[in-house]
Amino acid sequence: MRLRSAVTIAAGLTVASGAAAAAVALVSGDIRFFPPTLAVVAVLAVCLGLPAYLAARAARRDTPLVAAGLGFLVGAAIPLFLILAGTPDQASIGDSATVINGRYTFAGWMHNLGFVGGFGLLGVGGALVFWFTVRRAAPSEEQAEETSPPSLLRTALLSVAAAGLVATALIIPHATADRSCHNPLRGGGTSIGQTAGFELRVGVDQWPSVAAEVERFRRSGVWSERRDLRTDKEFPWLQISLCKEAGTDIFVGGLADFHEVSFGVYQPQGGNSWRRDFRSLYDRISARWPGQVTFKHDQGRESGTPEWATEGKPR
Repeated sequence: MRLRSAVTIAAGLTVASGAAAAAVALVSGDIRFFPPTLAVVAVLAVCLGLPAYLAARAARRDTPLVAAGLGFLVGAAIPLFLILAGTPDQASIGDSATVINGRYTFAGWMHNLGFVGGFGLLGVGGALVFWFTVRRAAPSEEQAEETSPPSLLRTALLSVAAAGLVATALIIPHATADRSCHNPLRGGGTSIGQTAGFELRVGVDQWPSVAAEVERFRRSGVWSERRDLRTDKEFPWLQISLCKEAGTDIFVGGLADFHEVSFGVYQPQGGNSWRRDFRSLYDRISARWPGQVTFKHDQGRESGTPEWATEGKPR
């Protein structure tokens, strides 16, 4: 394989992977999915797609139809493996059971078919983009094509496009980084431990009431808030973030499977300025749901009431 052909194929793989990653980001509505998706798709393209293309090319079967078929297989391979490799004992989507006693139901297989098919179609799109960018000339024209101005121009344009996609993937994480007080690691840290926390034993039906109580607490101080509350059966979700520019961060998250809502506070800059605010929130929650608040060790076992929760109160 000549150098120009190798460069064209490498650039074509990058452009095709970028097209697939862009489709995922567009469907999800979040450009932050582009960099990790590009990396994953590129690895699949090199490890599975490239050998398949080279085999088809050697057999002179590298047609659009063959490319689409191979692209579907490459795109569907990993999702299919994940589905066949592990099956939970019980699972459901909404009111429809998808797994019963470790076996997929008809609804489960239909869901899996759609899941695998979606990734397969993504592979088809990427494969066709690749084919149209690297398609070669007929055998009698291949030698002349190697150094023809149009061919050289195509390779140059593909290389520029591939470099642009890689640069975009590197820039996006920095451009979209959360620099607000809602990100306790905005100072450049890589990890942070929870300073204190407690659990509220309530189900999804109580999440709106929890969110309302947190909102009343928010209005009692100068807090910035981000909230995402969904109570539908298919995908219940509760995430609330409260923060102050001084550095105190409070996170509230619902755990539908465990019938709990977790409250945690983080203080990246250190100190005890979080205590008064977090104790105020704890007092509100424990008064609204008496007997349903618990504290846990790091290992997940229940523990006694910590000192911060009773500080300043008569014993």
